This record gives sequence, C-alpha cells and structure tokens, in this order.
Amino acid sequence: MGLLLNVDYGDALVRARALRVLRASGVRAVGVEEAVDAYYVHYRSPIFGGRASSPVWERFLMAYVKSQYYGAVSAVSRLNHKASLEAAVRLLKAFESYLRYLDSYGRAWFGRGAREAWAVAMKQIRRHLGDPADVVELYRLFKRLGEVLGRGRSDSPGALALSVASDPRRVRLSRILAKALALSSRLGALLDGVWGLGEEEERAYGSLHRLRRAALYAKALALGAPPLFLHKAASAELPVYRQVGGGDKGIYLLVDKSGSMYGALGGVEKIAVAAAYAIAVLRRFTNVVIRFFDVEVYDPVSDVERLVDVLTRVAASGGTDITQAVEAAVEDAERRRLRGYVLAVVTDGEDDRLNPVAVREARAVFRDVVFVLLGAQKPPPHARAVRISPNDLRLAGAASAVI
Repeated sequence: MGLLLNVDYGDALVRARALRVLRASGVRAVGVEEAVDAYYVHYRSPIFGGRASSPVWERFLMAYVKSQYYGAVSAVSRLNHKASLEAAVRLLKAFESYLRYLDSYGRAWFGRGAREAWAVAMKQIRRHLGDPADVVELYRLFKRLGEVLGRGRSDSPGALALSVASDPRRVRLSRILAKALALSSRLGALLDGVWGLGEEEERAYGSLHRLRRAALYAKALALGAPPLFLHKAASAELPVYRQVGGGDKGIYLLVDKSGSMYGALGGVEKIAVAAAYAIAVLRRFTNVVIRFFDVEVYDPVSDVERLVDVLTRVAASGGTDITQAVEAAVEDAERRRLRGYVLAVVTDGEDDRLNPVAVREARAVFRDVVFVLLGAQKPPPHARAVRISPNDLRLAGAASAVI
C-alpha cells in the first residue's frame, strides 16, 4: 500500500525516516505510510499510481502537490534530507489540523463541501509551511549568508527557510539579516585598525591576478628578470606580504539587541548594522565568539542557524545590561582560557548603569576592549571606542572615527 510507485515502503531506511518524521511532528492521527508519503514527495520527484489506505490523506496530499506551496517547498527540499524532514513534519501537522476541521464540520468532498474542504486544506498548509514567496526568498538569503560566512557555517538553508517561513513575525525580522548581509562587506573596512596593537603582515604566495602589493623581491624580479617573474607568477610561487588585522588572535564580540537597537541609524535599523558588523567579523576572522545580549546574555553564535534563531526568535527587550554582558564575557574567557582575544561590544550605548569596574576587569583578561558605538552616545570610560555614523552606512569604504 502507498501512493508512491518509486518508494519501497518496506525498506528499512524508508521506515526509519518515516518514524523520525512521526516523532518530530508529534501527530497522532497518521501512521508510517502517511509519513513516508510526506517525506518522499519532498525528497524525490514523486511518481503516483499506488493506493493510499486513507482516502482523506490521498485527497489532501494531491491537493497540496498541485498547489503553489508544493512548487516552492519542493524546490528547496529535493534530495535534501533535513529540508525534506522539516517539510514532512509541517505537512503532517497541517493534515492533523485539517482533520480536526473535518471532524467538526463533516467530511463532505462533493459540491460546495469539496470547495470548502479544499480552501481549509490550503489554509492549514499555508499556516504550517508559510507563504511560498517567503520560502524562496528566505532560502536564497540563508544560502547566501552561508556562502559569505564560509563552509560549515550553514548546514541546510532549505530546512532553515521552512522553519522561519511559517511565522510571519520571524519573516519580518529576517529582513534585518538581508539588510545586514548587504551592509557587511561595506562595514568590513571599519575592522581595519580597530582591534588594537596595529596590523601584522604575513608572507603568502599568489598568482599575478591575485597580487595586491608585491614584495620587494617580486618587484626586483620583475625589473631584472621578467621571464622568471612571469613564470613564478603563473605558477603561484611569487611571494607577497599581506596584512592581517591584529594577527587574528581572537575576537569576543558582544552584540546589543535590546529594544533601542531596533531604532534607525541613517535609515537602517541599528540591529541590522550590528548584525552586519557581526557577519563582517565572522567572515574576516577565524577565532570568533559572538554573543547577543539585552537584559540577559544569550549563548554563543557559531553558525548561520544560531544567528538566524537569535535574531528572529528572541523578542526585542526594552532593557540593556552591558555590565552583565561584559562580566559574562570575562567569566567565559577565563573558563575557556581564551588568550589574546579582543573584547568588542557593539551597542548604541543606551545604558546609564554601565559599571566601569567591569570594563577594567575585562581589560585585565582581554588583549583590548573596544566599544563599537552606533550613534552619538558618549563612550564608556577605560575603553577605546569606534563610532559608526550614518555617513559610514552611505559611503562604501568609509573609515571609522576612533575616539
């Protein structure tokens, strides 16, 4: 039994995946067969022709497959286990909600009852899977975000898009990430010289088209022995010196996401600017710890999934406690023995209760303490400050003003 001809319903792997879908969804009104259908219509291009044990499920599934929702979801879930699992879970939840409606208002599938049943089915699918346009837009955003941050930063943008798209509030907040992604490359220039102790240089090798500043040896070779210079350049054996900000010994970044951060700076939400700064740091440095805070301090962010979860799931709080965030960073750095890290706090500075003692204690643990201020707030004592102004957001490559 089963609707799909290109699925072996008795296969051990197929049944294992179906059982995982059932556990994750928590539904009680369906069995393994429906879970197999829900998973494999998303994982593979379905070939229908079998018979379902439940005619209601068959009608519901076929209505879904013929809808625009399926076109958007299957585009991001095909041959993707995590995305197919997420889509199957949400489809079964939509079906269970639909069954509750049928139990209350009857199971008519003809005439006006059929039209109403189809409309309710689509309503439940939209409720649990989100708007098709949002799924596609979020998938592109999260995929691009993972590409910017590098390999290993985003495991399944399809599954992440499906988990966010079902909640309109999270979709709206995800627009912040889209703005942050657009700003991150421009704010990358603000990282130069911020982390204290100047910049270091390292010897590297690169082909001719990758050279930005040739070493003296390369210049001399180009003048004295052009054929040898061209040979070494073409074979990527030409030595150059490139700058590395602060030696990349480590950045501990605290990002304020309190209620005031959702105000505008140069026409852009300050939280979007802060997120852009965090993305720029993740992209540029290897050893990075990022934690968001408002009146509490959240767990470290290490990948796209966690970054999206914090920014789109945690509601903006009305308070800011920078002192608690700095103290948590100091405690974490001591516990994990983070040596040579710079502590950077990205905030609009709207906290009159900042304890200067906490900043002094941080200076004893971290290589440097830098406050990245969004707006015109007065910088705290005992710490360097870098101000991001509206002009910095408008002009690509603008330099920050070090106070």
